[in-house]
Amino acid sequence: MLKTEPTTDLFARALDEAARAAGGDGQPRPHAEARAAATLRLAALGAPTRRLEAWKYTDLRAVLARDYAFVHGAPAGRVTAADVDAARVPGLDAALLVFVDGAFDATLSDPFDGTDGVTAGSLQAALTEDAPAPFGRLTADEDAAFLALNAAFEADGPYVHVAARRVVERVIQVVHLTTADAPAFVQTRALIVVEEGAQVRIVETHHTLGTAPSFSNIVTEVVVGDRAVVDHHRIQDAGDAASQVNTARVQQGVQSLYRTGTWTFSGELIRNDIAVVLTGENSETNLAGLYLLRGSRHVDNRTLLDHAAPGCMSDELYRGIVFDKATGVFNGKVMVRREGQQTNAYQQSQGVVLSDDARHFSKPELEIYADDVKCSHGSTTGEVDPDALFYLRARGIDFDRARALLLTAFAHDVVARVGIDPLREHLDTLVEAGLA
Repeated sequence: MLKTEPTTDLFARALDEAARAAGGDGQPRPHAEARAAATLRLAALGAPTRRLEAWKYTDLRAVLARDYAFVHGAPAGRVTAADVDAARVPGLDAALLVFVDGAFDATLSDPFDGTDGVTAGSLQAALTEDAPAPFGRLTADEDAAFLALNAAFEADGPYVHVAARRVVERVIQVVHLTTADAPAFVQTRALIVVEEGAQVRIVETHHTLGTAPSFSNIVTEVVVGDRAVVDHHRIQDAGDAASQVNTARVQQGVQSLYRTGTWTFSGELIRNDIAVVLTGENSETNLAGLYLLRGSRHVDNRTLLDHAAPGCMSDELYRGIVFDKATGVFNGKVMVRREGQQTNAYQQSQGVVLSDDARHFSKPELEIYADDVKCSHGSTTGEVDPDALFYLRARGIDFDRARALLLTAFAHDVVARVGIDPLREHLDTLVEAGLA
């Protein structure tokens, strides 16, 4: 186990908080042993630094050194229905789960209650009643600091369970709101279990109501059963005082389909780390990401597609537009194990850099141990195509408008992959506003 540099203030205080919560009021708590083990891992690992290859381009020291309060929930009445409506996707007919400072707010939510085989609500409530079998299974053996930090606490978050062969017609929208009236540290834990032959669509949005800095540590586990279909999208638009580490672990069964998109429009520092293991034959994964960065925003996208079964497909497209002094990072790896014969995997990362001080780092990787595969990757980083820009300007379009048109088209190629019409239209609107 690798010991990093000494812990930052946040990690040091997290250890104290975890110890205090474990003693608490003396009441028994579910998964207490797992939390105790996670606390030990947290103490051994410490906060990740740029000495670690996985964090080479992302320096956490500034955002972790702040004096955050560990918050869970907000005072009654602090968040209104109007606040929730402002965070929803316009025109989307959806069941609604609202989490305020990491805690489920039943008064603002419209969940599924388990009838017809569909449950969507609070993970903490589900763990209290009867711990879902897959909880913690996809992250148990991983020595990652932010996973240990999350597991050391009783974090709440969305719990979605779809029984076998159920098709959920309504989208499930999860709204994460951070009040940030003072510097706040929020943790969220999510579990999504979609059984054999079932289908579900989930859209998550992140917004901040206050103006103080905030830091969110989010861990999501997704189990996609045999022949199940899951669409899962996350819109990150919480404002430029909000930082986030978002870790997702996904396991797919036979002939399953998992489609996911990460759409980033604001944030001080954001790290997205998603790993998908294709354990069932003939399964398919589609990953998409778009990040539009201004000011000094920093977004680091790290992906792993682990082909552990034969006949699987994966298609990955990430694009970034970087202005001012912002930094975009993409590190994507496709691994094909010996069992992964007849894999078909494609990965592409593209960044557009629009100022001398902006930075974009791209590191695509292939690690292949099978001999009957089709795998390719591509990566480009550069400016707007000068020939295309000249073509538009020669037809009377001014420079700013011409560039915006080209950038909109560049972004829309990723957005066009979204199969939920209101979400796709909303993303186009956010792109247009971000490029204005």
